[in-house]
Amino acid sequence: MGTDLFVRKFGRDAADAPAILILHGAVESGACYGDAVDRWCGDYHIVAPDARGHGKSPSRLPEHEGVPSTDVMVQDAIDILKDMLDETGRKTLVVGHSMGARIAAFVAADAPYLVAGVVLEDPPWWVPEAGPNPWLSVEQTTIDPFDYADTASVEELMDMQRELKPHWAEQELRPLAEAMKAVHIDYMQQRVHEKRRIWTPTARQITVGPAAVPALLVTGTGDVIVDKHSRERLTAVAPGFDVVVIEGAHHCVRRDKPDEYHRHVDAFLRESAVGRSRHSTLKVSDRASGP
Repeated sequence: MGTDLFVRKFGRDAADAPAILILHGAVESGACYGDAVDRWCGDYHIVAPDARGHGKSPSRLPEHEGVPSTDVMVQDAIDILKDMLDETGRKTLVVGHSMGARIAAFVAADAPYLVAGVVLEDPPWWVPEAGPNPWLSVEQTTIDPFDYADTASVEELMDMQRELKPHWAEQELRPLAEAMKAVHIDYMQQRVHEKRRIWTPTARQITVGPAAVPALLVTGTGDVIVDKHSRERLTAVAPGFDVVVIEGAHHCVRRDKPDEYHRHVDAFLRESAVGRSRHSTLKVSDRASGP
């Protein structure tokens, strides 16, 4: 591939199956989707890069000087998708979480000719759109294993995560711990504090017009970014979005409620892969999805 990122591939051969590009969240890596990969690999070709500044991928390059980190990461994803289009002649399904969902949204808006459908898992879309990141001002009330990444071993980080989230898939705990220790801190800090593009024009661009991309946003009722206020704003500006709210899920919706997540997301992926319209189901709504 024409990218300098570290890229993992799973599942079926690209020539024989629809493809999924996974864009992971901050302080994670492309190895952190093990449970999802197991569920998807029988039907899809899966490409899971480590984002720039994460995992085994490099940080910023000299040519990125003065370019916002988000723009660099969007171009990274577009470069991979162009290679996949050249290889298969088909658009790719894009699935992102948090930081990765933000990147996935910009990719779907800026390069819809590359994207067959996009899944956004609790992207950093808050209101007011131009306001500061609300998570930077929230008082931390529970332990965050990432705070100990410099001093704790991988096994110790796994134990912390296991105690905090005993319901998370065991197979993802080691990749998560390893990713915490591998992240480029300077890159992360720069990215977090950069001025952000307002998300509402992007959301509208994804779903409006002849180049509209099928789009699904998945969030929860717990500690999430896309809360009721954000969902109401999304409904107002981008009524073409499908929205699923999963009862009891927090920011890591997929790990908190994997069966509910996959019930909705897998159906969306199947339908988007064959180009069917989904306007008859899962209309934008504020309903919760129970078990």
